[in-house]
Amino acid sequence: MDYNVEHWTSACSAIGSTKDQAVEIKVNNRAATRQAIINLVHVRGLNFVTRSDWAAHKNRSERMVDDWNYSKIAIHHAGRSFSCGPAALQLKEIQEMQMGKRAAAMDDIGYHYALDCFGNVFEGRDIRFKGESVHNYNTGVIGIALLENLSAPYEGNDGIAAIRTLLDRVGFIQRPKIVERQQQSLRTLIDVLSEFFFIETLGGHREFPGQSGEGKICPGNVGLALVQELRRATGLNAP
Repeated sequence: MDYNVEHWTSACSAIGSTKDQAVEIKVNNRAATRQAIINLVHVRGLNFVTRSDWAAHKNRSERMVDDWNYSKIAIHHAGRSFSCGPAALQLKEIQEMQMGKRAAAMDDIGYHYALDCFGNVFEGRDIRFKGESVHNYNTGVIGIALLENLSAPYEGNDGIAAIRTLLDRVGFIQRPKIVERQQQSLRTLIDVLSEFFFIETLGGHREFPGQSGEGKICPGNVGLALVQELRRATGLNAP
């Protein structure tokens, strides 16, 4: 593939290639790599929505940390309070929540990418910056969120789970399901990212060490089953 960018990739996609054969990227070409990722997503038949297109809030760039040599991907769901819906509105709500006024507020939305239930790919945090999607485990990790709730009603063993279990018993909760188009888009996005970075690990949020709170539920049992299926298909390792 020729994107007219010299040394823009940090990994080699040729069969039999190794990490030692990867081409190191120059710092001043990282912006070109971000665009090359977007271009390849389009080439692979997916719709890509940039931050400006979904009207993301301005990040706190002065506090953000550079990151680049990504080797892991963490899969998330949007959480138990979300369902399939207008993705741009969900992303803005998530960004506002994560960048709130609490002491531990994030510098931007925590995920690098998000996929809605139609398979559209949304840009979250700029790939040039370290994410904030996995507690104490973000260096070298690309965060991808599926914009829906993928947990069973009973997951969490708390008040929310008790209410959701009761509602499920009387038929007021639709069991979570990942639509085929979204699954295909996630697999394609993982393949695209593997063209640019030497990805070795694919995990659900809760599989990474030291997670707590909602992180112990994410990406839900349904989301985790998909992650396990993708690991078998791609040969990537668990965290």
